[in-house]
Amino acid sequence: MDTAQQAGEPEGPTTGSPTGDGADRAGFSLPVRELARQLGIEHMDGRAAVTLAAIRSFALRGYYGTTIQSIANEVGMTKAGVLHHVGSKEGLLEMVLDDLYDGQTAQVISHTLSQPRPLIARMWRETVAINARRPLLVHMFSTLTTEALDPDHPAHEYFQARERTIVDTALNIRWSLPKDVDAASLIRAGFSMMDGLQLRWLRAPGQDLEAMWAECEPVLFPLPLWKGYI
Repeated sequence: MDTAQQAGEPEGPTTGSPTGDGADRAGFSLPVRELARQLGIEHMDGRAAVTLAAIRSFALRGYYGTTIQSIANEVGMTKAGVLHHVGSKEGLLEMVLDDLYDGQTAQVISHTLSQPRPLIARMWRETVAINARRPLLVHMFSTLTTEALDPDHPAHEYFQARERTIVDTALNIRWSLPKDVDAASLIRAGFSMMDGLQLRWLRAPGQDLEAMWAECEPVLFPLPLWKGYI
């Protein structure tokens, strides 16, 4: 075994991708470097290769259908090499959810919190715009969300806590809202609508997610009540 393998660096180009009925959907067949660019990964090293392979595998096969060995085979590492980067299979799951998925959407929350009276419609549009550029990551998130309905799933607590945290954070923002609009009800309805919309989007690749969201806005923000707030 050479030094690169022991250190966990890829043996060769990381161009593999899962195969199956969904392999051409949501970016499964994108070249690795294009996928890295889409996800904001600037430096392609062993850890980045493992991350990209994990996203593809979790999206297509879920957590239970993914193994450290299958990730190692895809990126040209040993199993020990993959574990060198992520520690464990649970560590791999945490990395793609916390570091990548939530890391990007956290930027929207940070920007929103910096404004004195932000518009809630703008926050959702910014979130939709981010997700429209990363269909494979959204696919992975949706697959894991469903799988984690099982209380024994390693991400079960993560998804429960995530939903509470997002709603609680949103409720503590001093939104610019029409009089008598209940922020809590609006926020929960908006996030529920977004979850359902993204599933429709994933079922038929090629649709414009931002245009689909625009069709939902009159339901959430009906005129004339919301004039000047959207």
